[in-house]
Amino acid sequence: MDLPSRPTAKAAWPTNPAALMVNLKGQTGRTTAVAFSPDRCLLASGAQDNTGRVWEFGSRKPGERAVLKKDGDPFASVAFSPNSRWLVAGSGALNGTIWVFDVSDKTAQDVITLRGAKGAITALAFSPDNKLIASGGEDHTLRIWEPVAGGTGTPKAVLKNHTSAIKSLAFAASNTEVATASLDKTARLWTLSRIRSTEKAVLPHETEVLSVAYVNSSTLATGSQDKVIRLWDLTSIKPKVKAELLGHTGPVRLLHVTADGKTLVSVGDGPKCFNWDLGTNKVAAEWQLPPVTTTTFAVTIDGRYLAHGTPDGNVDVHRIAEKRA
Repeated sequence: MDLPSRPTAKAAWPTNPAALMVNLKGQTGRTTAVAFSPDRCLLASGAQDNTGRVWEFGSRKPGERAVLKKDGDPFASVAFSPNSRWLVAGSGALNGTIWVFDVSDKTAQDVITLRGAKGAITALAFSPDNKLIASGGEDHTLRIWEPVAGGTGTPKAVLKNHTSAIKSLAFAASNTEVATASLDKTARLWTLSRIRSTEKAVLPHETEVLSVAYVNSSTLATGSQDKVIRLWDLTSIKPKVKAELLGHTGPVRLLHVTADGKTLVSVGDGPKCFNWDLGTNKVAAEWQLPPVTTTTFAVTIDGRYLAHGTPDGNVDVHRIAEKRA
């Protein structure tokens, strides 16, 4: 099994300053969630001031587009649908509420409310076909929703084998599998079916798992508290680690595979950002980010821009690629 380690020579890869492109102000209190729309026109954020924001990002003058307020609850997580029309937001309150907003215009109307979870919703994702929403949070449970406009929704699947909070999740391109990352030191794979959804595999780690992303149908990437990115071979019944990517000096908070499947973007505490060449599993570039205390990051679908929250409620956007992937 080939487990490549980080080269000892710093000159093995280029280090670049991540240029600050935009500073978005308006929220107060720590920024708790950020997400880019797939079309790269919008950026969403949530903060401890009990509001969410939708920001114009694709225009020449980025700025506030809509303010989201729901029941006085903080927004703990946000995610866009693949068609960029819908924004799903998870409450940071104990009620575990999820809201779906239509962000196709500046009114950002809330159209669906999903109830049933307990505790903060810390991870959300839409399926690639826009039909399903996966949620996870402090109640250790993965829920799969098939939302209907105007309804309160009942989850089509409730999957409960985790023993601690779910921090990240991702759909496979097939729409029939979800991966979850948890503080219980595991990542798990779940098979989705209209008849019965079940756990498919457990991927054990030595420390808490904080981030997860599908590289392709046969490879899953996980990032953990121990600063290591692991690439898992999913072709066997019991997935095995086929590579470890070393370089982060803090917990790995975000993993993102660019749309062309060639680059893995990882962000960890520091904050520190790497672009990994998935053809060689080596660092293509390291990006220097200004020191900031945050665990909230997002990357555009092409891997060109990175957003992070700040303790005072701002959202900073940096360029982390010289050209689009």
